[in-house]
Amino acid sequence: MQQKTPETQFLQTPQLSVNLDVANRKLTFPDGAEFLMWVFHSDTSGRGFPGPTLRPKERDIFHARVEPSMGPHTIHWHGMEPDPRNDGVGHTSFEIEDHYTYQWQPEPGRAGNPNYGAAGTYFYHCHVNTTLHAQMGLLGPLVIDPVVLDGFPVAPGNRRAFADGPEYDIATESLIMMYSVDPRWHSLHHAAGLSGEDVGLNRFEPDHFYITGGLLNSRKEREGAVWAPTELPVNVKGNGKAPSLMRLLDGNYLPNKLYFLHEDGSPARIAELIAHDGRPYRHTTIPGAPAIPTSMLEDPRAHLLTHVVAMGAAERYDVLLRPPEAGTYRLRVEWNHWITGKTLGRRELKLIAS
Repeated sequence: MQQKTPETQFLQTPQLSVNLDVANRKLTFPDGAEFLMWVFHSDTSGRGFPGPTLRPKERDIFHARVEPSMGPHTIHWHGMEPDPRNDGVGHTSFEIEDHYTYQWQPEPGRAGNPNYGAAGTYFYHCHVNTTLHAQMGLLGPLVIDPVVLDGFPVAPGNRRAFADGPEYDIATESLIMMYSVDPRWHSLHHAAGLSGEDVGLNRFEPDHFYITGGLLNSRKEREGAVWAPTELPVNVKGNGKAPSLMRLLDGNYLPNKLYFLHEDGSPARIAELIAHDGRPYRHTTIPGAPAIPTSMLEDPRAHLLTHVVAMGAAERYDVLLRPPEAGTYRLRVEWNHWITGKTLGRRELKLIAS
């Protein structure tokens, strides 16, 4: 399966291209713990975690040239559907020893049509010895931005979550990725377990838990940095700005529960779910009628407001935040055992609504 320099077939001129390499280095996390990590990095990002944020646009040709300097790797574009050569799954295509240019084109959305459009929240990760390499840090956020459709103008400073979806405020758009570390895994080598030996990759027992991510528009990808927020700004409903969009990504192997709370710990029903795994929620009960996004319906009962979100590994949600008044809110994240349901870790993040 390993190939030195596979050929990119039908190579096109890209509208967005990036060069990615793989590096290993020790990184210090918010609790002071230090772990050996394997990370993707670009020419400008520095070697940090998660990998660089990639933002192709619907209809644009996207190129990612990968030059893995430490062992064979691939990049799988989780949730996208390129052709097999560009999907990054080694056992259906190849693993890259020297370099390869991935090429794909996100499908543009159509108003009222649930069968088209790729805009949303995804992520990319290595698909060689997948469980180990993702835990070691070879993953990063992938956001597909929508085309602008006739009849769906966008105000300055805003963007639509998908082509016919709601507008949100670019300045307060955030990504939150749950991540946990089992230190034992970080002592294993690149190909551990691939020759039939049992190295315990069926036992994931983390004792470090992190909320990573932050504001997407102001992320600074620095050498050796772990991207993690201490608090996030959120727009108050009715303050003259579009709502804030939070992109949720479960980047670990435990189920998570997320609670949006008032400062006193009581439930705050401020999270409106607008998309799941890159697919918008739409009103589809009338055959032949346009499938209007639930967030765009006039009837407020159709809006999917909640204060709690349950997520599994690799799952993503797009959430509009609608706090009714200024003040401090809290996002509580719990990591739960997948069999017993016992809470193994808990972290909180302040949301400052103004």
